[in-house]
Amino acid sequence: MEQAGWVKAEWGTTEKNREARFYSLTAVGRKQLAAEQEQWQRLTTGVNRVLRFA
Repeated sequence: MEQAGWVKAEWGTTEKNREARFYSLTAVGRKQLAAEQEQWQRLTTGVNRVLRFA
């Protein structure tokens, strides 16, 4: 996801003083997330329709 530009990673320190990598969504990542959510919604709607008549 980082290579695709969907997330940005930065090294930082946690509350317990440990090194950690922190991730955040980029603008491109937010667009991709919206597209994935839309696809998931279509899939679940289709499955629900099939199950309703099963």
